[in-house]
Amino acid sequence: MTKSSIVGMAALFALVSSTAVWAEEEENPWEAEWEVSGYLKNETAFFTGNGPTIGELRSTNTTSGQDAGDMLKFENALNLFINGEFSYQTSLHAQLNLVYDTEGVTGYKGHSLDSQHDIVRELYVDTVANGIDLRIGKQQVVWGTADGIKLLDIVNPTDWREFVQNTTEDARLPVWMIKAETDMGETGNFQFILSQRKENAIPGMNGSGDISQPFKMKGVDSITGPVNGFLNLVPALGAVSNTFWGGATVGFGSTAALSGVTHTTVQNFVDGSTAGATGFLTLMSGAGYPCNGLAVGAGATSANATCLNNVAQATNNQKTNLIDGGGSNWDSASNPNSTFEYMPNATFATFDAFVNASSEYRKDYPGELAPNVGFRIKDSIGSNFNFSLNYLWHYDANPYIDMHWEGSNGNRLNVNTSADPFGTGNTTVTLADDSGARYGGSAQATDTTKKAKLVFVEKLNRIHSVGSSFDYAADFKAVGPVVFRGEFLYQADTKTPVIDRTKLGYGDLVGGMKMEDADMFKYVLGADFTFFTNMMVSGQFIQFVNLDFIDEGSSNRYTADPTVMHLSNGLQKGRKYKEFYSIFFSKPFGEEQQGRWNNIFMIEEGGGYWNRFDVEYAYTDELILSSEYNAYFGEEETMFGQFTNSSNVQVGLKYLF
Repeated sequence: MTKSSIVGMAALFALVSSTAVWAEEEENPWEAEWEVSGYLKNETAFFTGNGPTIGELRSTNTTSGQDAGDMLKFENALNLFINGEFSYQTSLHAQLNLVYDTEGVTGYKGHSLDSQHDIVRELYVDTVANGIDLRIGKQQVVWGTADGIKLLDIVNPTDWREFVQNTTEDARLPVWMIKAETDMGETGNFQFILSQRKENAIPGMNGSGDISQPFKMKGVDSITGPVNGFLNLVPALGAVSNTFWGGATVGFGSTAALSGVTHTTVQNFVDGSTAGATGFLTLMSGAGYPCNGLAVGAGATSANATCLNNVAQATNNQKTNLIDGGGSNWDSASNPNSTFEYMPNATFATFDAFVNASSEYRKDYPGELAPNVGFRIKDSIGSNFNFSLNYLWHYDANPYIDMHWEGSNGNRLNVNTSADPFGTGNTTVTLADDSGARYGGSAQATDTTKKAKLVFVEKLNRIHSVGSSFDYAADFKAVGPVVFRGEFLYQADTKTPVIDRTKLGYGDLVGGMKMEDADMFKYVLGADFTFFTNMMVSGQFIQFVNLDFIDEGSSNRYTADPTVMHLSNGLQKGRKYKEFYSIFFSKPFGEEQQGRWNNIFMIEEGGGYWNRFDVEYAYTDELILSSEYNAYFGEEETMFGQFTNSSNVQVGLKYLF
C-alpha cells in the first residue's frame, strides 16, 4: 500500500471518529444502518483478426500472433458497494473491486494499486461544515463529458489498459482528494479540489515493457519494446560496438584503434566509399569473422549492408531492430526503419563510446503527497445556457521520459561532439565524466568499469490547465430540441517528443530524442439531437493544437507524434493541428425499454478509425446481458489504426444483488 493510501485511510478514520462525537446527541453512529449491494460480472473478449499486436513483438522476425477467435480477456469481478449514515449530514461510501483476468499479462491479471483493478476503488465520507459540502477520500470528479474522449475531464487519471474501449467511468482512476462545494447565488456552484497526484496507467511505461499487452501504443513501444524500444536497443548496440572494437583491436593492432576512426561512418561502411570503410570490410570478411565469404568492397552496397547485418546478428540474434535484414533493404535516406539506418553518419569512433553500453529504466516522481489544486465555477444564464470555468495546477498525468548517460558509479556523463580532424565533415560523439575521463572501448582496455549506461527516467511535469465548457438548449421545428455544447482546454508546459534527425544521425541519442515544453490548446464542439422519439444522436468536432509545434525541415528537427512514433515509421512527425470527428447513437429498445444499444464512430485525421457498438439488455431485474464490438482500422500509422490487430468482440454477464 502506498504512503498516500495509508495517509488517506488514516484521515478518513479520524474524520469518521470525529463524526461519531458530533452525532452523539442524535443517535449512536455505530448502530446506524449499513447498506451493502453489488454485482458479479464476467466479461469475455475475443480477437476478431489475425496477426501480432504491437505488444507481442519479441524479435525482428516475429510473424505469429493471435488468431481470430483467440481469447483477449476472461475477466471476473465482484464489486461491493457499502453505504452507511453516521448522522443526517454525514455518510460513508466504499466500493470494493475484486477482479481477476486470466488472460491478462503480468501486472494486469488481478489486484494492482492505482489501476482499474485496485481492490479499494472508492472510499470517501460526505459531510457538511459551515454550509460547505465536503467529500473526503478516494473518489472521482467529473469535469468533462465529451463522447469517446477525455478533454476537460482531467482531475482523475486514466487507465489505458484497454485504450478507449472502456467506458470513461471504468477507465477513470479514483484518487485521494478533498472536494468542497458551495452554492453561489441562485444558480451558481463553486467547487474546490485538493487531490493526490497520480499518473495515467499506460501499458508499457515501465522497465518490463508489458510484453503481449494488446493495447500498447507504438510511441511507448519505441521506448520499452523488446524489438523497437531504445531501452533494449542500446545494450544490443553496445554488443555490436564491442564486436567492432575487438576486431579493430586485433586487426589494427591497438586497443585505441576504433576511437581514432573519425573519418568513416556507417554509411561509408555500407557504400564502401572510404579507405577506412574498405579496411573494416576487409577485416570483417576475414576468416572467423561474420562477413567471411561475402564479396564486400567499394560499391558493393548490398554485400556491405549484409555484412553489417551479419556483424549485428552475431550478438543480436534477430532480437532487436538494429538493422532491417541488410542487403537490398538498406535505405537510410528516404525510408529508415532500423537503428543503423537512423545513424548513417555515426563514425566508428562514436561506436567506441558505445562499447558494452547498457541501459536502465527508472521512475523519479514527486512525493506521494505532492498536491494537485484547482477549482471550478458553474453557473447558468437564463434557463437554457450553462457554463463552467475550470482551473487546475497539477502534475500532468501523462508521464514523460528524460534520458542521460551515466558511468558505472552513477556519475553523469557529458555528451561531447567533435569535428573530424581529417576534414570529412563528420561529427564524433564521445562520453566523458566531469574530470574529462572518457568512457567506451578504448577506456575499457585499462579500466573495465568505463562502460556507459543510458538511463531512461520517467517523470511528471507540473503544468497549468485552464478550461471552460458550455451547453445551450434550443428547439427547432425541423429537428426538434438540440443541445449545443463545447469544452475548451489550454495547458501550459506540457511535454512533447522532439526528434533531431541530424543529431540522431551521428549517434547523439540524448540530443536526438528529447521531451520539450509545449503549450497545448484542445477543444470539442458538439451537438445532441433526438430523433424517432427516443434515439439520441450526437456529433462532435475535436481539435488538438500544439502551439509550440516544431518543424525545422532543413535540420530534420520536428515534433513527433507521441502515440505512434516508431522505428518502423520514420519516427513519425506529429501535426500542429490534429482533428477528430465523431458521431454517437443511443437508443433504448424492448417493450419496457429494458435494453439499450449504443454506437460511436470516430474518425482520426490521417486515416484512422474506431467503431464501438454495444448492447445491454436487462433480462431480469437482477441479470443483465451485454455485448460489445470494437473495430480499429485504417492507416496503420495512426492512433486508432495501429490497433487493427487488437479489434475484438466481447460478451458480458452481470448479476446484481
